[in-house]
Amino acid sequence: MNFLPAKHCSNCCPKKLRFLLVWLAAFGAYILPLYAADSSSKPGADMLVFTNGDKLAGHLDHEADGIVFFDSDNAGTVQVPWAKLKSLKTGKPFAVIQNGTSVKRKNPNLNVPVGTLELHGDTLSVATLQGVQEIPVKSIQYLVDKAAFDHAVLDSQRLLEGITGSLSAGDSTVNSTQNSQSINTGVTLARGVPAVTWMPPRDRTLLNFSNTYGRISQPNTPTVKTNILHGGLEQDEYFNPRFYLLEQVMYDHNFSQGLDLQQIYGVGFGYTVFKYPKQELDLTATVDYTKQQFTSSGAGTAAAAPGATNNLIGSSIGNTYFYKFPRKILFNETATITPQWNAFQDYSATATAGATFPIFKNFGLSAQVIDSYLNDPAPGFNGNSLEFNTGLTYTIQ
Repeated sequence: MNFLPAKHCSNCCPKKLRFLLVWLAAFGAYILPLYAADSSSKPGADMLVFTNGDKLAGHLDHEADGIVFFDSDNAGTVQVPWAKLKSLKTGKPFAVIQNGTSVKRKNPNLNVPVGTLELHGDTLSVATLQGVQEIPVKSIQYLVDKAAFDHAVLDSQRLLEGITGSLSAGDSTVNSTQNSQSINTGVTLARGVPAVTWMPPRDRTLLNFSNTYGRISQPNTPTVKTNILHGGLEQDEYFNPRFYLLEQVMYDHNFSQGLDLQQIYGVGFGYTVFKYPKQELDLTATVDYTKQQFTSSGAGTAAAAPGATNNLIGSSIGNTYFYKFPRKILFNETATITPQWNAFQDYSATATAGATFPIFKNFGLSAQVIDSYLNDPAPGFNGNSLEFNTGLTYTIQ
């Protein structure tokens, strides 16, 4: 085995070390200026100062109806009213939309100031290209990131953009003397055009589907089954921010009421009574054609023979309401009553109320009550159907 002399090693190592140091110095001289230039081109963190003197660094997300939404690495997303802020400073530009200002697609509206923001007391300074504008915070309705503002106003809305809603599913199984299983699923989707709340709505598409299926079996005993299906599609066309024309189609199957299939086709009007970030109430009224097909089981009567088919002309009067509680708890409610003008005894009504409780990111627990009433069900069946469903929900935002 051969070893290098100690003298040779002592001469080699310093040369290699000097070469490595020279290479690192050259690399640093080339890379560090590029990194510094890139860092200097990025806007710094926004700064929020509360009236009590506390400071919070992060990034302003937006403002809506007097509430500032601010993202911080330490505190997450905080919601602060203007009255609790002493100062605010942003590094990137925002569009400031004031009360009564209308922003439409392909029309940027030159009255909307765009620039970096700085808050002093009750006045917001906007550093626009034309100069600094001073705006009282009480007249501000929305603050929108410039990139989001330009996209909404100048670009075409993508097919899947603006879709919100939820997907839910629940299951219950019992294995004992009686074997039972219950499954419920639900889909609620809405797509608004435009996809933002600070522009006047043009149209909206609503899609909903729900299903509850259950079986109870026992040896030497007939199996008891529950199967309730509902599907609906609605298209709204707005004349102004509150008033819209609607077209709707709904399909229902309810084994518990002896209803094989109910089809409803209607046109009418809707009116938004109020619309805020936390709550909204809509009222609707339609003229409908309804076709009901009942099951052939059960004892027949003169009023509704087994397997009867009803063709009805009537109306639907209803409401839709939602409210956002603290901690992102969402409550929603709908109710509809449907009188039939060519057969008064065949009126019906439905009501739904539910709440979603967030548990992790977009996932939450949901609880829902659905009450459906037919005044003239199939013979031998109860006209009222009451459901209580719980399950896991995924919210699409």
